[in-house]
Amino acid sequence: MPHSNAESAVQEANKTAALRFYEEVINGEQKPVIDEICATDMLVHDPFTGAHRGVAAFKDLLGLFDAAFPHHRVVVERAIAEGDFVAVLHTHHATHTGPFMGLPPTGRSVVVNGLELFRFADGRIVEFWRKDDDTSLLMQLGLLAAPQPG
Repeated sequence: MPHSNAESAVQEANKTAALRFYEEVINGEQKPVIDEICATDMLVHDPFTGAHRGVAAFKDLLGLFDAAFPHHRVVVERAIAEGDFVAVLHTHHATHTGPFMGLPPTGRSVVVNGLELFRFADGRIVEFWRKDDDTSLLMQLGLLAAPQPG
């Protein structure tokens, strides 16, 4: 069923807001943008930290990675909007120069693929799921052994 022009416009606006997260917040290191695109009571889902409510939880999550991988960059491969959701396929490029999960800086460069999901209401991010390839990240940092060929 085709979308109405109004639905399409909302989906495009949501996609633009999600992409601002990558381009302005991560790549541009403009943290004040978070308050422009996120609801104050947003719900954040993360495999490392669990589920937490509030934009402060989102900022804390980003801070965890910013401290360990300062000035990291992300390349967006694809963004898809449907209904109130935007899914973004992306790749992080970073160097481990700060402490992370008890591991001192290794100086290792990492490349981590991810797929994140955003839910929007009234033009703001109200829910966020981080689904980066944490297993690959931990292997690249030496915290997990890489599988050996059979």
